[in-house]
Amino acid sequence: MATSLTKERLLCAEKSLCRVPKVHSADDSTLMARLAAGNLQALGILYERHAGFVYRVAYRFLGNEEDARDITQSVFVTILQSARRYRPEARLTSWIYRIVVNRCFNQRSKASRRLRRFPGDRVVEQMPDDQKNQPDQLLDLARQKARLLAAISRLPRRQRMALILSRFEGQSYEQIAASLGCTKSSVESLLFRARRALEKSFFK
Repeated sequence: MATSLTKERLLCAEKSLCRVPKVHSADDSTLMARLAAGNLQALGILYERHAGFVYRVAYRFLGNEEDARDITQSVFVTILQSARRYRPEARLTSWIYRIVVNRCFNQRSKASRRLRRFPGDRVVEQMPDDQKNQPDQLLDLARQKARLLAAISRLPRRQRMALILSRFEGQSYEQIAASLGCTKSSVESLLFRARRALEKSFFK
């Protein structure tokens, strides 16, 4: 019941965003303070500002649009519920990345026995028919991308997440370490092993 009410408040925050200017000068810490005081417009602004990268990371890790949307909603429900306990000792985005990582790991564990299709499996399927029938570099490129995404999906979860945060989100080793809750040297090791595994997948 409490979770349902919280999701309703999140929906209200999204709707309230439509009634405020699109330029928001308040920084994340100020918005979190406003949210802690009960201002749902602050949550709407935070959602507009950060939902994009939350969805990207979840989708690239899980390979499923519905799961990625669920993770995104879950993350912002957590932000709403934890606003009063938040302390701006680090950037809000670092805290959000950590929440996303944990949610993705938990979701992957729940879905481990279900067959998943990674987005790479759909790269060729979603191409226009006239492009599918062209035996040229475009089709070859799509197939290579599909192979790469499929290979990434087979990596151990911490290697996969480290690679996603580094390659697609542009995070530094220090930022990835904060997101994964490990040391910088552990991140270096994870990325090294991930790249070695991908090389073997492509050149075996």
